[in-house]
Amino acid sequence: MSRARRVTCEVLYNGKEVGFSYKLESLSYTDNSSGTSDEIILTFSGRNADWMRNDFIPQKGSDLDVTMWLHNWKRPGDCLKYHCGNFTLDDLSYSGSPRQCTIRGVSIPANEAFQVVPICKTWKKVTLKQIAMEIIKKYGMRDLYYHGGEPIMEVVEQSNQADSAFLYDICKKQGMFLKIYKKDLVIFDKMAYEPRGTTADFTESDFDGNWEWNSTLNGTYTGAAIAYTVPEKKQTINVIVGTGPRILQINERAESEGEAQRIAKAKVNLENEKAVTISFAAMGNPDIVATCNIGIYGMGQCNGKYFVDKVQQRVTGSGGYTMNVSGYRIFERL
Repeated sequence: MSRARRVTCEVLYNGKEVGFSYKLESLSYTDNSSGTSDEIILTFSGRNADWMRNDFIPQKGSDLDVTMWLHNWKRPGDCLKYHCGNFTLDDLSYSGSPRQCTIRGVSIPANEAFQVVPICKTWKKVTLKQIAMEIIKKYGMRDLYYHGGEPIMEVVEQSNQADSAFLYDICKKQGMFLKIYKKDLVIFDKMAYEPRGTTADFTESDFDGNWEWNSTLNGTYTGAAIAYTVPEKKQTINVIVGTGPRILQINERAESEGEAQRIAKAKVNLENEKAVTISFAAMGNPDIVATCNIGIYGMGQCNGKYFVDKVQQRVTGSGGYTMNVSGYRIFERL
């Protein structure tokens, strides 16, 4: 029996095995920390693409449940399970020659209204968590995992926005981050994740000959200035967070001093994530996921602790497994 490392994939269509698993040519799974839906791309070629045309056509809106099984990966004889998650099939295409079929799924609810139906609504004295709970119930999502503070917002306006875009904008404004994973909604503060230990450490010898590191001052800030209005007093108050020469001027509405500070800090922290970044290709590691921390060492000024923003996992029909990782060096947030 072969003890070589290899990966096999299990792809269930609406909970059933319909042949995707053993006819798969390649799989690409993109795991994002926030802001963009996770994505799965399944590719079938030649005769393995014909059967879909002849037997049935997968329907958009169907559920794809995708798991990778890693054989002999960490030690001979082991079999590790990596559940990529559940995805809504949203794109099906054929091409040739040779004939190829590509199926794409994204980690969003099957209900299209989540992304496309504009809604107008006003919330008063509400927390982000309360808004999120209302939305997951509306679309039948399984659960909410919330990691962060719960300040009360005086007024929140959803002005002709679909729920997905609205929820993302509110999270961003409050310095929180949004991810849909396994039909669950995850909202988190990176300040709660960054202090954790590293999942793995890498040196240049671990990279697959393809890596890039960048350090920039352009577009980063030492503080921010924002104003908010007190309606009762018809008075505009300026709020400044941070100090130093590079102050970001923010033209955005805030309902209170507390909210103004949260908005200002969120803007600066988000911009400063690009101060020091790294990306690299390496042999696949199922422990490396978006939102984990990794260490880089033995590389001089590139050394440090990095937050993983994105991982692209790729499996080929021969059982090969590689990954592309990108992230930023963890810094002191405002």
